Amino acid sequence: MPTTSRILGTGHYLPEKVVTNFDIEKMFETSDEFIVTRTGVRERRHAEANVSASDLAVLASRAAVDDAGLTMDQIDCIIMNTITPDHNDPGCAFFLHEKLNAGTIPAFDIREQCCGLLYGMAMADSFVRTGMYRHVLVVCSEVLSKRIDGSYDGRNISILFGDGAGAVVVGPSDDPDRGIKTTFLHAEGAKARALYTAAPGTALGKMSFLDKDDIDTGRIYFRMIGKEVFENGVARMCEGIEEILAANNIGYDDIDLIVPHQPNLRMLEAIIERSKIPLDKIILNVDKLGNIASACLPIALDQARKEGRIKPGDLILLVGFGSGFVWGSMLVRM
Repeated sequence: MPTTSRILGTGHYLPEKVVTNFDIEKMFETSDEFIVTRTGVRERRHAEANVSASDLAVLASRAAVDDAGLTMDQIDCIIMNTITPDHNDPGCAFFLHEKLNAGTIPAFDIREQCCGLLYGMAMADSFVRTGMYRHVLVVCSEVLSKRIDGSYDGRNISILFGDGAGAVVVGPSDDPDRGIKTTFLHAEGAKARALYTAAPGTALGKMSFLDKDDIDTGRIYFRMIGKEVFENGVARMCEGIEEILAANNIGYDDIDLIVPHQPNLRMLEAIIERSKIPLDKIILNVDKLGNIASACLPIALDQARKEGRIKPGDLILLVGFGSGFVWGSMLVRM
């Protein structure tokens, strides 16, 4: 039974269609100046109408499995995170399962929003360490362009949205010094309504799961209390970084790269300033890709590896925050 699990492979996929702020201006009332000033986002990728979350996920998954030097018949379990599933039910992991021709291996969804990779990898780490599964595929995929709301109440979050998918294969480490070292996971459900989608649902005080009134009143779209999300996001991601550093008695000199969730550039700038992160120690891609919710972390991780910013033996700190509220951090020796 292995004592350590590690990242065996990573992969990601981005739709080819680049959507600039000037394209967003044509969709609803906003401006390039407003978007850049408020968020730092200049462009993002949007999938075509016939593309689903599992379509993006299957491409990222294949890339990660190939990068790990494995074939799909060597994958023992699939964990998927998305807030833009193919269908309301069953879980999106089953539609991905079919497209990967995954036989009868277990597959399940988690709903940890922008911290999906951290929670999924923590589960995979436990599965591998206990010997329950040897190779676990963790996938995060989002088609947020299909949840754009251009109304006054929704446009300030919709300007952030991008599409994409990222995946990681977690498996046993033959070197006890390489692998997932430390993980911290947190949640604060009392703040769940600061960023949530009310409908469809069973807590709306009526017998229907979804009706025309839910559509007409915008309950089917994200609603966000921006200031509360921003302030908590900055605070919790800073705490996540500090928690990892303190637990391992290390500093930024010991870290090769910090890979954060990419909510918007202004939030990341505030985190960098508050936590005094050296700019050469963090990867930022939100200006080019927008906020892709759970897919941000695995995409940034894979991009950093492909760009040579992460090499075997490097010490990497992953950190994220999302609606729920949920946040976490992880230290990994590559």
